[in-house]
Amino acid sequence: MYSLDLCITDRCNQSCPHCYVAPSNSMSELSTPEILDLLTECTELEAQNFHVFGGEPFIREDLEDIFSYAYDLHYSLSIATNGSLLDPKDFDWLQKYNTFLGISFHGPSEFHDSFCNTPGSYIQALTALKRAIKKRVNVGVITCLTKLNYHLYFSWLQSLLDLGVRTFFIIYFSPLGRGNAHPEYQLSNEEWQRLFQTLSDFSQNSPVQLEIFFEQSIIPKLNYPLYYGPHPTPCSLYTKSNCVVDANGDIYPCILFLRNEEHKLGNFRINSIHEIWNRYQPERREYPPNCRKCDLSYLCQGGCPAYYRDGMDFRCDDAYIPRCPLYPEKL
Repeated sequence: MYSLDLCITDRCNQSCPHCYVAPSNSMSELSTPEILDLLTECTELEAQNFHVFGGEPFIREDLEDIFSYAYDLHYSLSIATNGSLLDPKDFDWLQKYNTFLGISFHGPSEFHDSFCNTPGSYIQALTALKRAIKKRVNVGVITCLTKLNYHLYFSWLQSLLDLGVRTFFIIYFSPLGRGNAHPEYQLSNEEWQRLFQTLSDFSQNSPVQLEIFFEQSIIPKLNYPLYYGPHPTPCSLYTKSNCVVDANGDIYPCILFLRNEEHKLGNFRINSIHEIWNRYQPERREYPPNCRKCDLSYLCQGGCPAYYRDGMDFRCDDAYIPRCPLYPEKL
């Protein structure tokens, strides 16, 4: 095990239509002692990274205690938030425990507020971002780019650079959770590839040093062997590198399978992580029929089951093969 990803709460104060978690505000959440036990067990299984998401994590009042404990266990720490509920004191412990703070922005102010159905949310997120920069917290901006906002991104990006933001995460839209109802949000492979190239050029020509992490997700077939050699991208279904824990203690092998009953491995309240992880023996799945005719199927391994539509990964076409979006490219 390399990473522990914890959906720490099923509660959220916003309602973004693309959210793959789809919070329902209905789960019996793990208590503070249960989470501390979880951290201890995963350390024993050699987990090194601890990432917290939700829901909105800052709805909980025990985050400082949890991150203090994880810091003492030598985890590398990160948390994703919509930025609306942070208190001034939160920035002190975030800085103290060297926690990466990822704040979600959907685009400029008017679009952001409309998209997450929460008036005033952009100003709240922007206030949190400015405080984090002032307090020297390791902070970055997370943006999921879709048909709705990708054309707004570059003009808005400059305003963030002017604030001093230097770290950006570009997230591939996953049609999961609430997003399953919005296939129209999906950028085409060609649009996503152009976006990748444009951002890559922007980063390389920037007068200031940037860290842009891009969930590449698809690779031109002509480029794949050149850039990635003969080896496939690792898949956590088989490597057992990621342990994903839902707010109620359900365990999954990948964040893209969160709340997918077919891929649930067990529950931490019923069995220990040791038992669940040792019992999990992933079996290689058969490639879809169309993949068996492809000379590059050994690289994409048949694509991602979370993205299967009509028996195969919807991202695959004549010009592109899919790649796990959870391994972002640093541009």
